Order: sequence, then C-alpha cells, then structure tokens
Amino acid sequence: MKSLKYIFFLILIAIIGSSVYIATLNGNYDIHESKTMKVPLSVVYKNINDFKNWEDWGPWYELDSTIIATYPEKTSGIGASYSWTGKDGTGSIKTIAVIKHKEIIQQIDFGSGTTPEVYWNFNSTKDSTEVIWGMRGISSFSEKIYWLIKGGIEKNMQPMYKRGLELLEIQLVKEMDKHSVEFKNEVDYGGGYYLYQTVSCRTEDAAKHTTKILPEIVAYMKMNHIEASGKPFKLNHQVDLLNNTVMFSVCIPVKERIVTEGTILTGFLAPQKTFKAIFKGNYKFLPTIWPDIYKTLEESGFEAVQKGSSFEIYTISAEDTDNPTEWLTEIYIPIL
Repeated sequence: MKSLKYIFFLILIAIIGSSVYIATLNGNYDIHESKTMKVPLSVVYKNINDFKNWEDWGPWYELDSTIIATYPEKTSGIGASYSWTGKDGTGSIKTIAVIKHKEIIQQIDFGSGTTPEVYWNFNSTKDSTEVIWGMRGISSFSEKIYWLIKGGIEKNMQPMYKRGLELLEIQLVKEMDKHSVEFKNEVDYGGGYYLYQTVSCRTEDAAKHTTKILPEIVAYMKMNHIEASGKPFKLNHQVDLLNNTVMFSVCIPVKERIVTEGTILTGFLAPQKTFKAIFKGNYKFLPTIWPDIYKTLEESGFEAVQKGSSFEIYTISAEDTDNPTEWLTEIYIPIL
C-alpha cells in the first residue's frame, strides 16, 4: 500500500514539475518565410488579398484533401474572412488591416482559444516582388504541450509557409500566362497621322526595341508640346519567317501632319477596310496567335491585302497596368 502511495506522489510530483516547466516556457513565437518571385507586386497583392484564391495554392490542401472552405459575401480587403472544416477540425481567418501593396494583417482562429496574427509584407523590385508570410502570437498552456509533443511550432509550421510560397509563385506564373483572342471581323479603320521610328531586328528582339523606341517618341512629343490623339501602335512592314527577322514601326497617333527633325518621322495611315481581332494577355504570346487570326480571316471569307501592313494598337498596355492578363491589343489586318 505504501508503495502505491509513493508511486502516486511521484506521479503527482512529475505532473506538477512538468506543468511548472511548461508554464515557464516562452510561448511567444514569430514564424515567417520569404520568397522573391518574378511577378508584379499588384498581381501578388491582389491574389493574396482575396481569400477565394487561397484554394489554388494553400499548402494545407496537399496535407488534407477533406478540407471544405466556406466563404461569406466579402472575401477581400478589411473585414474579409473565410472558414474551413477538415480532418483536424475547424478554423477561420479574418483580415483586420491592409496597406495596399505593402501589408496585410489577419487574425486566425484554430479553435484552440488563442487567435494568432497572420501577416504579409510586400517589397517590390524592378521586375520582382519579395513576399514575406508569417504568423506571430503567444501559445496557451495546452498549445505549449501540443507543440512540445510535436517537436516545436517552428519545426511544424515553417515548412508549410515555405511550401505555400512556392505554390503561390507557381499559380501566379500560370495565371499571368493566360491569354485569349476575340474576332470582330470586318471593321472600317479611319486612319490618320502618326509619329514613328522604324526598326529591323530579330523577331525575339522586337519587344526590347519597342520598349526602347516608345519613350523616345513620347519624350520628343513632350519637348515639342505635341499631343497624342490615341494609343500607341506598332505598324508591321515585313516578317521574314525563314530568317526570323521583322521590320516594323513604333507609332503614336497625332491630330495633324507635323514637320519633324532627327529620327522621329511623320507618317499617314490611310482609311481602310480591315479584319479586326482583340488579343488579351502578355505581349510575348502575340506571335503565336497570328496564324489563327489569318486562318479565321480566310474562313470568314475575307482576303488580306498582299503586302499590306497590319498594325497592333495597345489599348491597355504595360503603361496602364503591370498585370499582363489585363493587357488589350487591337489587331488590324487590311483586307480587300
């Protein structure tokens, strides 16, 4: 009987000692991961700010296929939220503060009695965005026990944040590659005067030359107080598929004929009948859709003008938004 009493006291002492030890453990934590991805800041921020997008890259979906997310009416911005159920229980998260393109603060509830703070920070560079994703808070007594058994909160949560950022980058790159083309068939184009520079180069260097020439024309117009009468466009003169070269002019429309000096010249685009298509997406996919445009043109019963100069008007461009999925390019092919 005495031995049982001693065993009981030993167990009690062990429990008390363990409880004291756990209670004195530092419960503060701040776990975070960062990743720099070649995605525009506005694209990253917009995706993360809307909880409905999280299903596309949330790392927890890889660990638990039973998770079901429930969304209220508001899913982005301050006050946005969503909740979930899964094999490990239920939870919810709510956005409590935002600084556009800089920071998002959220409060998460795993049903454990504490509500840690989830935070996102964004730092933009020339062609990339650094994304910092973290969670900070104070563990309760029961959470200290749980994480002690699991080997520590950092050991368990850090890999999830790292994997989440990897999946986020994959999803955003895939989203930015989305593009489409819409056919408008026959359209009468009014024509008009324009300022331009012409260049011949390899096909893959066309975009580089365009981004170099366009600011030069803009600067010339600003210096000479010349107003544009429309969006910039590219006039295609010659495409050599065999040698992979192109010759084209980068143009900005103006209201009247202007006498210019130097490398900036004045041209005139005559009114003409055209076959019109509207391309939505990144410019890098423009060369891939031209065969489809000409095929549709012919199937619609039209005939392209031999040696006619097609042109592309950049209706919504990189100057308007850094999200390439929102870029709109109007394509015109002269027809008989």
